[in-house]
Amino acid sequence: MTRWTLSNVAASLPGSGWLAEKTLGVASERDLPEFRRETFRDWFDARGSRVSEGEATRKALVFADTYNDHTTPEVAKAAVEVLEAAGVRVDVPDTGPSGRAAHSMGFLDTARERAGRVVDDLVPLVREGWDVVVVEPSDAVMLQKDYLDLLSGPAVETLSEYSYGVCEYLDRHGLDAEVEWSPPTESLTYHGHCHQKATKKDHHAVGVLRRAGYEVDPLDSTCCGMAGSFGYEAEHYSMSRAVASLLFEQVDASDGEVVVAPGASCRTQLGDRTTRSEKPPHPVEKLAEALPR
Repeated sequence: MTRWTLSNVAASLPGSGWLAEKTLGVASERDLPEFRRETFRDWFDARGSRVSEGEATRKALVFADTYNDHTTPEVAKAAVEVLEAAGVRVDVPDTGPSGRAAHSMGFLDTARERAGRVVDDLVPLVREGWDVVVVEPSDAVMLQKDYLDLLSGPAVETLSEYSYGVCEYLDRHGLDAEVEWSPPTESLTYHGHCHQKATKKDHHAVGVLRRAGYEVDPLDSTCCGMAGSFGYEAEHYSMSRAVASLLFEQVDASDGEVVVAPGASCRTQLGDRTTRSEKPPHPVEKLAEALPR
């Protein structure tokens, strides 16, 4: 039995929520992330790239952030499928984590060390013509902006310039125009991520989804109330839910049939909006659904 299996079993035992709150400070009302036996890296290593260098329009390194590598690999898989449908040759670099978790908790020395490792690993590849594409918005902004505050020099500036969120990448380079979309007939309600809003990169997903054929209602929403680990903490749970109630009202008032959100924390909060606890999809998952089969 692997440590991931043990973690999942422990989290499902009666009283585990109470114990987690008493020992770790995690709100008993929250479900802990479930780890997958096959990570995104495992899947890609076994599968490999489906676009050759000769036929590729661009080359992209899909950054395996901690969340989408270990708990929601289906999101990163969808990103690979969409990028390849757009003619992009994909690889998954052996690097990470980005340092986002340490940075958000104020452990700047740890964040700086991890940032330096990622820069050292990725910049030589970027200089060979690879772009860096990140599925998780907070990690994307980490590479694009926060690394510039932690480090200095031409290497980190190069990584910042050639790093993109996945929908930003498709939009800025017109790559979605290469795809003959075949979308479902459902409409979408879109809630953007705070980090992308702060860096004026939140519009890219809406544009790509619309060109793929979806009707999209982008909410003029603020923070979902999770703010990384904040919403998991027992002492902040009630405040987190109070902030979320404003978003829930906007979602309920929207005509969209399916809610989409790029942020892992946002999807967790939105998943707790109903008693069914169904997490909404990432926008790139809806793009993958709209690919011709």
